[in-house]
Amino acid sequence: MPGELESKHTSVLLTLALTLALAVGLSLAPLPDAWRPIPSLAKGPVVPQLVALVTTSSAASKRKAVGVAPDGEANAPEVPALPPEDETEPEVVQAEGTDAGAPELPPTVAVSDSLGLADLGPAMHENALRMEALREKMGAQHVDLELGCRRMGASGCEESGLAPFFDALRALHGGGRTQPVRVEHLGDSLIASDHITDVARVRLQERHGSGGKGFLYIDRPTRSGRGVRAGQASEGWEFTRIIDRAPPKDRLPFTGVAFAAGNAGPQDVRYAIEDAVTAEISFLAQPGGGSVQVLADGKPLQRVQTRWTPAEVAFARVKLPEGAKTLTLKTKGKVELHGVSLENGKPGVVYDTIGLPGAYAGVFLRAHRPFFRAQIRQRKPSLVVLMFGGNEAFRLSREWTKPEEIKQEAESLVKLVRESVPEAACLVWSPIDAAVRTMGGELVPRRGSRMVADIFREVAKEGGCAYWDALNAMGGEGAAIRWLSAGMLNEDLIHPRSKGSDLLGHLFDLALQRAYAASTPPPLVANDTVGLRNTDKTLTATFSRMRALEKGETSRLGILQLGASHTASHYFTDALRNALTKRFGDAGRGFIAAGKASERLKPAGVSRELTGEWTVEDALEATTPGQAWSLSGIRAVGAPGASLRIRFCEECTAAPTPPARLSLYWLDGPGAGKMEVKVDGSPVPPEPPPPEPFTTPTVRIRSFPVTGPAHEVEVINQGGGPITVLGAALDLEQRGVGYDAVGLPGSTAATLASEDPQALAAQLSSRKPQLLVFWYGTNESGQADLDAEKLRTEYGALIARLKKDAGGAECLLIGTTDRLQQREDGAWAETPGLAKVLTVLPEVARAQGCAYWSARAAMGGDRSMQRWQRDGLGHTDGTHLTPEGYEKLAGMFLSDLLAAYESFNKAQPPTLASEGH
Repeated sequence: MPGELESKHTSVLLTLALTLALAVGLSLAPLPDAWRPIPSLAKGPVVPQLVALVTTSSAASKRKAVGVAPDGEANAPEVPALPPEDETEPEVVQAEGTDAGAPELPPTVAVSDSLGLADLGPAMHENALRMEALREKMGAQHVDLELGCRRMGASGCEESGLAPFFDALRALHGGGRTQPVRVEHLGDSLIASDHITDVARVRLQERHGSGGKGFLYIDRPTRSGRGVRAGQASEGWEFTRIIDRAPPKDRLPFTGVAFAAGNAGPQDVRYAIEDAVTAEISFLAQPGGGSVQVLADGKPLQRVQTRWTPAEVAFARVKLPEGAKTLTLKTKGKVELHGVSLENGKPGVVYDTIGLPGAYAGVFLRAHRPFFRAQIRQRKPSLVVLMFGGNEAFRLSREWTKPEEIKQEAESLVKLVRESVPEAACLVWSPIDAAVRTMGGELVPRRGSRMVADIFREVAKEGGCAYWDALNAMGGEGAAIRWLSAGMLNEDLIHPRSKGSDLLGHLFDLALQRAYAASTPPPLVANDTVGLRNTDKTLTATFSRMRALEKGETSRLGILQLGASHTASHYFTDALRNALTKRFGDAGRGFIAAGKASERLKPAGVSRELTGEWTVEDALEATTPGQAWSLSGIRAVGAPGASLRIRFCEECTAAPTPPARLSLYWLDGPGAGKMEVKVDGSPVPPEPPPPEPFTTPTVRIRSFPVTGPAHEVEVINQGGGPITVLGAALDLEQRGVGYDAVGLPGSTAATLASEDPQALAAQLSSRKPQLLVFWYGTNESGQADLDAEKLRTEYGALIARLKKDAGGAECLLIGTTDRLQQREDGAWAETPGLAKVLTVLPEVARAQGCAYWSARAAMGGDRSMQRWQRDGLGHTDGTHLTPEGYEKLAGMFLSDLLAAYESFNKAQPPTLASEGH
């Protein structure tokens, strides 16, 4: 018997040798390519191609691969070598600014999202357009995802196959998620070198932020292809793979490869850390296990012990020191590692690539089920992508398997994934198109690809997974032949070249993005554009005064800004005042409302002090409309014996120039107490009583001539009833800009409209502003029942009245900032009235002859508050900005204002006379 077997083996070998020799001879003979069995041999070089034909990647490997002996599966091919990489690597545009967990704010791309191009930054958008041109040239198609249904209910599908993934992405944007959104992409040789998946990764991270590199192997599982998703390993590692012919049972993990050290002595592997702050090491805890020394930039961090009984997969999480560049693992004794996950600790997308040449669905079923479950659960994925079919179609074309077996294996893998991570979405790919060459040299589509695609579609549907028909996206059966002629497919007729892989990644990414966009509420639609609008006729007098001031002429530009908390905080207006007075001259600090001491006034050198019994009231507390308030909507009511002090330019020394005017604003009326006033510590003569006693609270204003910017006014209640102080103002009688900021936190335009109009008119007449700036809308945007028509009418009437009260002042409306509010589920959404406010405010400005500037558009538009929060510019409440944010926004406004002013200057004749003195 042994002799017969040996004779049979010898006969087979001779037959194979003669067949190969005949094929080589015909291929090298002077024949047409169509007659050559191996046409590529005629193009040379011959020897390397022959070596590639008769050797495998395992045989050529410098590493020792364990478990490659035949296991009785008669038609299991050796692990295939990946085709050589293109000489020029593909251009995968990297997302910009992902070190903060989210990309830098890219300008909004004005394109329809029907393709899925929205939210890509300029460089990546340009790259996507090049891919689109290539797609059209190749006849590739945009194929939508079939979402499937993961949960059916009485009324039909209650949750689509990708709902968990899309919900996780929305939670990132809503601020309700602090953990990364992880994707586990399992596949074959098409992604083993991180082609296709690299495009999907950088696109997702650009749109949703980066959580870091994710899972990396110790070393490449095969010696061919790119080593981009692995460390730099020493040469003594031994690896065991589920793609080997005889993988050990009950041992291999979900990632499909185990890297062992011990027989060849200590081993090491090194990784570039980049922005990672944590490293999670996956390993086998086993009887007799050794240890792993963890080092950052060569300095020891900790030692991980791997001894444990019984054997099971384990994980060690290591915090990386700030600024470290490299992570090194050094083994001692018997150690088995599976890989390392590097993450930056911030919300964003982490996209793991688990690609093994020769893999098919049945191969991943070889992993030890407890290890598979433990390892994939540890990753906590929001989406698992199963990308197989090419090797199933190959095996089917050779009649090594049957459709029933392919379906059973795919069903089992989907079931294993769903049971292991039931909270994750799943998505199944079809195989892509491939070709074969007949003995006559003709190229024809590979048999079985469409059949496998249909099987996978059925498996996905039955398993509650989404499905993507990559075969149709590529261009259908026969596409591989077109791709080959265009240089986008390798000569093996199976694997796309780099550009072809990029195109597949592009098509997959856009299919995901379209499905996500369709499942997400559309962004607010409003006329919300950047820049200062309506300036041609609305700011003529303002710009003329600025021009006169810049020429050194004696003039004053008074600006008075009314609004809510954005104005009341002073950060925005302080930045504007400082910039404008530096360029055009300083006309004094202007009006300061009465009230409690405030740290926000310190940068301007202003302080307030209340002594005794005071009540600070505001217009939001008013039970009846028509009450008298200060311009800011605040008043301070002091009991007998109480005193109030307001200081201007507190750190300044007294100066004899320029002449100035210190003014006090208060309410007089029935029952008011006797008020003593001191200026710079000296009592001033009492105000003469009015000819007739006031029957209602009435605004009184008294001005005192002073010099220089440093002064103090003190008010003391000498009894007889309460006194009500509205505020004080200091104006320098010299050329320059005076900028009053009067804001009431929480107020709306309706709040101001409800106040006593005579009290407002008296104060406005006193302040004499040439420009009124209105900044309302933020609090209106939070009203779910906001009446847009009422806002349009009443806000317009208010502006018209106050312009008249101010002596015909010009006006400028600042639109609302972006505003978010937290829902019950913890996610953040834009406020319910925001769209109405964004629509109404520009219309009001145009109707009232006011200039208009959208703060939200300047911030970046849709959900820009989140990006400002990530940059430390937006407050965590989703409404306000940080001091740095207000200063940045003020800089944007000032830039647009001055740009409009410069345009005005250029349009004026040289002899233009100064106006409005």
